[in-house]
Amino acid sequence: MEDKLITIAVHNYARAEILRTRLEAEGVECYLKNINLIHSVISGGVKVRINSCDLEKALRIVEKVSDQFRDEYQDEIDESNNSVQRILVPIDFSDYSVNACRYAIGLAEKLNAEIKLMHVYYNPVVNSMPLTDTYYYQVNMDEIIREIELRAKSNMEEFYGDLKEKIEKDNIQGVKLDYALVRGIASEEIIAKSVEYKPDVIIIGTRGQGEKENDLIGSVTAKVVEDTKVPVLVIPEDSYYSGIATINIMYATDFDESDYKALKKLMNIVSPFDIRLYCVHIGKPDTNVWDKAKMNGLKEKLYAQYPDYEIECSLIEEEDFLKGIQEFTREKNIDIISLVTHKRNLLSKILNPSIARKVLFHTNIPFLVFHSDK
Repeated sequence: MEDKLITIAVHNYARAEILRTRLEAEGVECYLKNINLIHSVISGGVKVRINSCDLEKALRIVEKVSDQFRDEYQDEIDESNNSVQRILVPIDFSDYSVNACRYAIGLAEKLNAEIKLMHVYYNPVVNSMPLTDTYYYQVNMDEIIREIELRAKSNMEEFYGDLKEKIEKDNIQGVKLDYALVRGIASEEIIAKSVEYKPDVIIIGTRGQGEKENDLIGSVTAKVVEDTKVPVLVIPEDSYYSGIATINIMYATDFDESDYKALKKLMNIVSPFDIRLYCVHIGKPDTNVWDKAKMNGLKEKLYAQYPDYEIECSLIEEEDFLKGIQEFTREKNIDIISLVTHKRNLLSKILNPSIARKVLFHTNIPFLVFHSDK
């Protein structure tokens, strides 16, 4: 029986050629697919294929070559800021906003970071009005908007004052506090503010387990998680902050290049704390050989880069991603779940909502999301 051809990597043309050359130098027959469809400067598209009988040998070579590619990728990461200096906290004056602020203060105290509170108040819009009522409507609507604005300003000043008082009472040093009031649609304005203010992390509170995905704060949180470029720490209302000591962090990896950038950002955020990092891949049993090779490569990289931290890498054989996460978090007493969420096209969003959104509404553990550029 002839050996089946299997794909072991997908790269742009230049990287695919490098990998093919290394594989053939080690005696592994290799084929490139889609070579005529993808221009060399376009990322992704060229499949590197081998005979199934050469899989184990090829995987070892792939990991070595991948290290070279990762080093190139690391150069870009190292240019980024290594410390958290700005934290954006969207609030709506609810209990879960208060809870998010507790986490923000705890993080800012360790990092000497600035916190900017942000409240978006609703801007009422009426689609159509009879012409004869235009003047009356305009005067009435101006009064309504002014009333909403004054109430939002009063609530913000009270919230800000209470938080400032707590910081002073608890003798918390090095935390700068500011706020912004914006009129508009919450998710859109939060995303716009993240572009303008350039925070290193957004911390946002949300309702706890059992709420529907389409409620107001839930939909706002999910929209921010999916569309902002900034890391987002989501704090469920049942996740009460009681100080940060040792943090057990679960990072769910899918062995994507963006993991290295996300893990570096993660370590920058949590480096002042005593942490245990659990790097976990949840996959099907039939991908185990390939997954083991990738996890070994990731483990070696993490151990080399972060020798002073307690790091454990695990493979979990589970068809249901969400179930795998829930079981692992219970077993290891996980305090924060973290992963990268990827852009999806419209069709796949409708048919298969993002993992980040799915996890967000099924756990009461704080959830740190990084956004892939892909």
